[in-house]
Order: sequence, then structure tokens, then C-alpha cells
Amino acid sequence: MATAPTPYSNTTPNADIELRNRCTRWLNGHRPLRSMRESLLALAEAPEAALPLDVYGQGEAMQALESEVAGLLGKPAARFMHKGVAAQLAALRVHCGEGDGPVALHPQSHIAIDEAEAFEQLMRLRGLRMGDLDTATCVADLDGLAERPAVVTVELPLRRGGYRLPAWDELVAISAWCRTRGVPLHLDGARLWEASAFYGRPLAEIAALADSVYVSFYKGLGGLAGCVLAGSEDFIARLAPWQTRLAGNVFTVYPFVLSALQGLRAQLPHMPAYRERALALAAVLAAQPGWCVAPELPQVNAFQLHLPVAPEALREGLLAVARQQGFWLGARAAASHRLPGGAMVEVVIGDAAQGWTDAEALAAWRQAVAATGAG
Repeated sequence: MATAPTPYSNTTPNADIELRNRCTRWLNGHRPLRSMRESLLALAEAPEAALPLDVYGQGEAMQALESEVAGLLGKPAARFMHKGVAAQLAALRVHCGEGDGPVALHPQSHIAIDEAEAFEQLMRLRGLRMGDLDTATCVADLDGLAERPAVVTVELPLRRGGYRLPAWDELVAISAWCRTRGVPLHLDGARLWEASAFYGRPLAEIAALADSVYVSFYKGLGGLAGCVLAGSEDFIARLAPWQTRLAGNVFTVYPFVLSALQGLRAQLPHMPAYRERALALAAVLAAQPGWCVAPELPQVNAFQLHLPVAPEALREGLLAVARQQGFWLGARAAASHRLPGGAMVEVVIGDAAQGWTDAEALAAWRQAVAATGAG
């Protein structure tokens, strides 16, 4: 089985942030709030802002958020947590009980790469890596496991694999495989909000296939931070001590709660439109000679763009476009595993896409590539 490539660094110098804030158009995600003051004033507009602050997980606004997400996912209970890493560690520990796992997961999964294998390093669980690179998890991967897992995890969509999703029938088969064998299925649904648009099914119908579901508030929904774990009442009750052990029982998290509620209202209804816009832009970019979009037909509102230029050179080209055109295309590029010597960037569509046309985005990308001397 191939080894997952190392992701690009998440370190962004302050100069990049200042340049991004001076721009007037942005490619990825949602329009940025340019200061903490602007962010705080936006939170104050939420109806729940007049409620008392939550204290150690208790508060009317927090419980309203947990109840709303539990309802959306069709689960009996839900618990807010400050950080997805802590949430998923707690979920895996509860599912594995006192044992060491094993945990079945994709080699490109967030749990393995972006969480720095914390489930192994901190929880002393064992990982069973399954599946091929840039390919969504399938039931054949489970059939090929050398031993019975204590829990199966599926990331929807697989971000590091190009935001790929298994077909609906495949996901149903994975669920059936787990239930037939009495193995819990955990969905890493950090971007489950986006996945629902691909499946054309309610969130609750997707979540019903799994025993536990993790959803994030700061990615597609544009919140400040935070997430929710949803599942049975017993599962949520057993999370409580692990939330404390993982430093997740924070004194108050009301800014996270308010921004999550705002994101559910402002962004969740637009996920199908964001996906359609991503499909249109991907087609325009893929038509350029030497450029590659992966997957060829994006499944959600995000995809990879592979370009025939070196990553560091492309970064300088991206910054040049920001300075000259006020169009922020990003500032990070990874080595492409599709184009030797080339670069890979991620394109994620949100409400910022309302500020430009596909033709304008293409022109900006051409300028960034030309600035590298690649023509």
C-alpha cells in the first residue's frame, strides 16, 4: 500500500494575513472578517447573543446548538467540543473501550495525517490502514483487513484524497459490513454538510448509517472553531470523562457556539449551490493545457488543482496576483503527486465566490502561473 504524501504546512506568516485582508476578492471559502472587532460585532448580531454565557458546557445557547445538530443528524444526543482532534480521540477511545483497538482508517484520513496520529501516540490505539491513495474507502478495503477492527472510521469526504466520497451504495455496504459484525462505524464528517449535496439525501439519512458522527463548525460553515459529536445517549454520556481528560471542558466557549449557530443558518442552505459553482469552475480550469483537476468531476464544493510549476514558485505567483489584482488565490502549494515537479493547491468554494466570475478566476490563475516564468 502506498504511503500518503506529507501535507503542506499550515503555517501562515502574518504578512500573508495582512495581504489577504487588503484584497477585495478571495477564491477559497467565505469572505474573511478582517479584524477581531469585526468578528465580535458579527457575533453580537446573533439572537442568542443576549443569553447568559455558557459555563463548563452548560448554557441555553450551547444546549440549543447540541439539540439542533442532533436533530439534523437524526441522533438521540450530541455534545459540543472545542476541537475536532479531541472529539475524535474521545470517540475512538469510547468505541474501543479498554482495548488497544485496532482502528480501521484510510492512510490519507484526517485522523492519521492532520491529527498527527494522536490516536496511536496519545491513546495507544493501533491503526489498521486500509485503502488506496486518492480513493474513497470501500467495503473491499474492510474485507481485506488482516484482523477484526474495534471500530471503523470513514471520512466524508476524504479531504487529502481530493475530497472524494464513496458512492451511496458503497457507503450503505460499509455500514452493513460493520453492523453484521458488531463493529461500530464512526463518520469523520468534518465536511458532512458539504457531502449531503453530493448524495442528495438528508443529513440524518447519511448519519443513520453510523454509530457516531463528528461534524465541524469552522470549515464549510465558517465558524470560529468547535464541533459536535452525535450518537446514542449512552455513547454521549461515556464521552464526558474523556472530554475532561482531553482538556475539552473549557470554562466558556460562547463565541464558538454563536458562530456555529450563525453558520448553520447562513451557509448550510447554500451547500448545493457551492457544489454547482465548484463543478463549473473545475471544468474551466481543467480545460487549460497541462493543468489537472482531481477528481476530474468534483463531488463536493472542493477539489485539487495540479499545475506544472514548482510549489515555491507558484506561491510567489499567487502573492503577486494578490498584490497586483487584489485577488487572493491563497498562499500555499504542495508538491503534486500527479505532475512531477508540479504543485497542488486546493480550491474550496464558499460565499467568497460571489465576488468573481469563472473567467476572472481563470485569468488570475493564468497570471499566477505566468509569474513563475512557466508561461
